[in-house]
Amino acid sequence: MRHARTILMLSVLLTIPSAMAQESPEVLPKVVQHAEPVYPPLARQTRIQGEVRIKVTTDGESVRDAEAETGHPLLRKAAEDNARTWKFVTHTPGIFHVAFRYKLSSGNADVAFLESPAIVPIDASPPVVTIYYADIGIGTWKAQLQSTHGKFWRVFQLSYTGADGDWLDANALNPKGESEESDFGHKEGNFLAFTITLTQPDGRQLKTFLIGIMRGDKIVGTFVDDGGIRGKWTAARVADSRKAR
Repeated sequence: MRHARTILMLSVLLTIPSAMAQESPEVLPKVVQHAEPVYPPLARQTRIQGEVRIKVTTDGESVRDAEAETGHPLLRKAAEDNARTWKFVTHTPGIFHVAFRYKLSSGNADVAFLESPAIVPIDASPPVVTIYYADIGIGTWKAQLQSTHGKFWRVFQLSYTGADGDWLDANALNPKGESEESDFGHKEGNFLAFTITLTQPDGRQLKTFLIGIMRGDKIVGTFVDDGGIRGKWTAARVADSRKAR
């Protein structure tokens, strides 16, 4: 019985150092070659951040296997793929852990490769959100403008866009076939206002501010140009801009 107790005590004592060895801190071998870590585009677009903990198994020089143990699914593959590109100084094959920390912050993308201890921080700027609004056509309008400069015609193409549908766009062709485009436009219900540089009957080009109200297939309004000359304009909707000319 005493002999059996002795064997049991020896067995316990022998297992304690082994368990302590498994829990001892690991030291990652020096990395001598690696691909540049990247922030996964889809994770960046969806503003996903966080840490991915990778278990790296080596063969003494290269990574034999890299497996994500924690982390968001959209971040894991990028971390695993990067870890598999690592090469080390010659060392005893083993298992090590590395943390990839993905963070969105202001400024340009930045990677501090293997920031101690065994951490790869990857900072990237948040995605730029660009909103595109569809243009909604109001139609083609043959307009007559009259002031002390004289009387002349223009065919306007009108459309609007924007979150509230209040951005008005107008363009036309002058007698020489050159495009005249508005640099400001606003629409509020049936009221229109826009600024456009128009070629006058005497050949001068003057920035002109037009306002008007649209009722059915007609627009009636007034305008004033850079020269301070005021006038009136009317327009009628036409089905085909080619016929309007």
